This record gives sequence, C-alpha cells and structure tokens, in this order.
Amino acid sequence: MQHPGIGFYAQMVRHSLQSTVHRIWVRILAAIGIAAAISVAWWMKVEAARVPDAPPEIAFGAPVSTGRAVFTPRKLTIETAAPSAMAGSQGGRKIVLAGQLENVTGISQVGAFGPPDRLPALSSGGLDFPPPQIYLVRDGELLGQIEPRIRVDVAIVWDIPDTWREQEVTVAFSAQQFKLKDNLYAKASWLSFRPSGILSARPERGA
Repeated sequence: MQHPGIGFYAQMVRHSLQSTVHRIWVRILAAIGIAAAISVAWWMKVEAARVPDAPPEIAFGAPVSTGRAVFTPRKLTIETAAPSAMAGSQGGRKIVLAGQLENVTGISQVGAFGPPDRLPALSSGGLDFPPPQIYLVRDGELLGQIEPRIRVDVAIVWDIPDTWREQEVTVAFSAQQFKLKDNLYAKASWLSFRPSGILSARPERGA
C-alpha cells in the first residue's frame, strides 16, 4: 500500500490555511459591517439630537407647551391703547397677543416661561422685537406667580420698533424640558429649552 507523499500533506496544509484565512476574512468583514452599522446608527442619533425637527405651526385656539405651562393664543392685534397703565407708560404702538395660560405642574410657578425666562420671541420684516411684557387681563398687573391648574387670561405685549411696517409676524415659542432624574444629581430637574411652536399671522387693528 502506497502512503501519501509530502506533496499530499503540503496540499492539505495549504487548503486548511486557505480555509482558515477565508473564515478569518469573513469574520473581519462581518465585524466591519456591524461596526459600520453601529456607527451610522449612533451618528443618526447624534444628528437627530443636534438638529431638532422644525417646530410645528400652531393656530389660534391651539395650545402650545412652554414646559411648565400651556398657552393657548386667541387673538393678535396692533394696539395704540395699552392693556394696562403700566404698559402704557412706555408709549407707542404695541403688538398684543391675547390668550389663556395654564400652569400644568403640581406647584405654584413664578414664571410660566422659565425660569430662566424664555419668553415668546416675535420677529417680522427682518426685525427682532424687544422681549415682551406679560399682563393679567383681569387687573392689568404684570404676570407673577400662577397657581397649578388654574387658567388665566393674559396679554403678551411687544413694543413696536419705529421702522416696522404692518405685515405678517412670527411668534416663536419654546418649552423647557423636564427630566425626572438628571445625569448630574439624579433628581428631578427643569433643563434646556426646545422650540415648541410657531404662530404666523398678520395682526388685526385693535383700539
């Protein structure tokens, strides 16, 4: 009986090595594919967090979140008479957004748009209006502490820059985000703001 020669065993070794190398390459390529998929998924999450979706358009009568409260816009007007004596002391025309505000937390809040305050921002015709004042409709006083689950009628008042001409305006709202356990102290916290809604309308002529 003739025994296999050295060439036979060498061929078997080469075949075994080729199979082993092939399996190693298959595993390497599979690992690269998995790593690439994980990297893409991670990048997409980072991009989604870094570039938030555009805030939704809201309409009159539709509530928009401010975080600690919910505001429902009712009417947007240009006024020559201020909603209160305090607002009138500034003089000049004003844009007034009337609506209803409700504190949706379980405790009294000093500010419905913070703190820190992130008041609705009005812009129009390339102009950014100065921050507004917020007044209670019932007595014309500046909005202070609001109690939980009590709806109050308010007027958000912007002074109109001298160079502005009547046209459509945009009011941008932001909502402060609540986290039950933050990453630093593991306790409930109000954190950063995110855009929550855009109201676009042409103010009506008021008083």
